Amino acid sequence: MRSSLGITAACTVLVALLSGSAGAQANTPVPEAGVFEPLCTPADPGLEELSGTVAVGDRIYAVGDSGNDEVVLELDADCVVHNRIPVPIDPYDIEDLAYHDGSLILADIGDNLRTRETVAFITLDLESGSGSLHRATYPDGPHDAEAVLVDRNGRVFVVTKELFGTSSIYTPAQGQAISALAEPGPTPLTRVGTLSTGDGSSASMFTGGAVSPDGSVVALRNYSDVYLYRVGDEGIGAALTEGRPLRIPTLYQPQGESVTFTDAGDLVIGSESRGGALPPLYVLRGAAATLASQDDGAYVADISAGDQVAEEPSNAAVWGIVGGVIVLAIGGGLFVRIRKRR
Repeated sequence: MRSSLGITAACTVLVALLSGSAGAQANTPVPEAGVFEPLCTPADPGLEELSGTVAVGDRIYAVGDSGNDEVVLELDADCVVHNRIPVPIDPYDIEDLAYHDGSLILADIGDNLRTRETVAFITLDLESGSGSLHRATYPDGPHDAEAVLVDRNGRVFVVTKELFGTSSIYTPAQGQAISALAEPGPTPLTRVGTLSTGDGSSASMFTGGAVSPDGSVVALRNYSDVYLYRVGDEGIGAALTEGRPLRIPTLYQPQGESVTFTDAGDLVIGSESRGGALPPLYVLRGAAATLASQDDGAYVADISAGDQVAEEPSNAAVWGIVGGVIVLAIGGGLFVRIRKRR
């Protein structure tokens, strides 16, 4: 995340609390049937700030943030890096990846301080390495976001990352596919609505998104859960604002920000290292099929991560401590941009 020192401190506290890092790092997760299990462990230091992944065929493409978003790494199922693809356009803060029609879509949408006049989608042609820039503007001012979804027609959806309140969904106002967006733009986005959890609760702090290969399932993740939504004839916007998702707890990760579906419908999640050893990628086999097998309704997943889920503090404690950190950061004059590009 491209951030100030104060926001970084606050987010560090928040992530530690939400992921239950106190004591959790001492326990090695034990995979169980039907839950996340280790896929592979990256070794390349370029993945220390892993923020976005997308699976294409037998490869996983991955990108970092916080200064690690100038190259996309191509991995195999053993996390071996086979290629390093330069990002063709200088990014500001890439936070997620998607794929459509032979190109990666790099979501340059990070904005922790909510100061950007435009966000951007960068396409990267996997065959030629060439790219295009498509800037976009929100209708109601800047938002921080880390999750992007692209449907089978190439239409882009951005899910905001909210510290307080419920996330919102935005998409190009005219419903254009990514290939039809102006270069460099900007193209106006329209607000589709707020994210539905099916039970009236709020859902926020989303750090990554993915669409299954057949377009029938959407996954959104935050630091503690993955939400799976069925996509019907009315598309992703209706699924996210009106749907009733299946919520699947994730196992402990230092700072979980990436999620993708494989061609087989398995769900792969990854994490930043937060200064420690590179954490594994984890896989939930048959995630898309699991959602299809559930009855309609609001769900808390039958799939349980069991001992893999870290103990979580109360929401009141989380927000109280984070609020205190932010106030101290403001009072101490720590809001200094680390890097600004574009």
